[in-house]
Amino acid sequence: MIRMKRAIAIAIAGTTSILAAPQVHAQPAEPAPAATADAPATAAVPTPPQPSEAAPAPVGPAVHTNETQGVIQSEPPPQAKPALPEWMQGVTLGAGVLLWYYQPINVPQAQNDVSVFWSRLLIDGKWGIFGLHLEPRFRDTKLRPFFDGPVWLQEAYASADVADDVQLRIGKTYSRLGIFWYTSFYGNVQVYDGLKLDPDYGATLQGTVGKAEDALSLAWWAQYFVVDGSTNVSLQDRDTISYPGARRRNQAIGRLEPKLRLGPATVALGASGEFLQATGLPGLGTQNVWRAAGDLTVVAGGLTLRGEVLHQDGFTVTDFPIAGTAATATAAAVPGQASAHNDYLLVGGEYTLGAVTAVFTSSLGSYNDVGVKEWMHVPAISVAVSPNVSFLGELVFWQNVTSAGTSLIDRSFNVTMNAHL
Repeated sequence: MIRMKRAIAIAIAGTTSILAAPQVHAQPAEPAPAATADAPATAAVPTPPQPSEAAPAPVGPAVHTNETQGVIQSEPPPQAKPALPEWMQGVTLGAGVLLWYYQPINVPQAQNDVSVFWSRLLIDGKWGIFGLHLEPRFRDTKLRPFFDGPVWLQEAYASADVADDVQLRIGKTYSRLGIFWYTSFYGNVQVYDGLKLDPDYGATLQGTVGKAEDALSLAWWAQYFVVDGSTNVSLQDRDTISYPGARRRNQAIGRLEPKLRLGPATVALGASGEFLQATGLPGLGTQNVWRAAGDLTVVAGGLTLRGEVLHQDGFTVTDFPIAGTAATATAAAVPGQASAHNDYLLVGGEYTLGAVTAVFTSSLGSYNDVGVKEWMHVPAISVAVSPNVSFLGELVFWQNVTSAGTSLIDRSFNVTMNAHL
């Protein structure tokens, strides 16, 4: 009996000593890694000794130890980011900037300059057969005196694919008379008379017949603009839009562009016609204007050759190519003179080798009613330093020729940097 009492006492004493001993937690061999963007921090958990090659980490939610209660609890899984709304899944965004350095070459009273010619945003959306295109542009100052301000819409239209390879655009979009454009910033005589890079308000139906790889294909445009867009890069008094209250209205344009593939070469012929009304011209009222253009583009490998002729019948301005003079104390005002019968010529080409493109273009404006001609010659080199950045250097020789002689309009070296997303 005494022996049994002594054994029970020894057992109770041993149990009491075990319960009274301090708790000891197993520690990881190394400190837990700090939190990163890809792996948020988790509390350390007791781990058994690891073999020489670590076992793969378990897959599942992170866990932590509640030391107060000694219970292992699961954290809720991270919440997935909400998906984009369905209407945003067809939207693409872009941006760009065009930086311009101008260096005149022996031009009286001209100064060199550097400026942001424009910066822009590009917003495009496509939802089934429907689309949207917006291109706002902005700069520090007004691009031309007749612009409303330093911010404008270059293009803004809604579109619909009305049939296979046929699209309808409604809003502000470019007119398509003659060759659209090529590798150049400074441009040609035509663009300064408002004949190229001219966005207007109305509707465009455009499409193609055949595929680009076919031996023969056709691209076509049918356009009607209720009123001009008032934001082309024509110079003051060289297009209707530069006169206060004057506009180009009821502008209808048609263009056909068949393309023939001859092995590695392609030959594209273009035929364009246009009718418009120039309204509100000072002293002239409303004028009916007709234009027609024919063009040829040949592409073989890295070589492109192009040419265009364009004719205009009808007044679109009143003070160009001969500007008027204001009255003085000793002389009466002299009105300007315009021409209703004008011919334009553009010839040139370019060759691309790798990231470098060499360009040469000559353009002519012949204002037949007043015997004035303008010639512009522009050799250039373009270098693409990346898919998103390119530099273009252009030499410009621009002259005015009359029966009285030749005068200089501009002689300059121009460098532009075009960067875009």
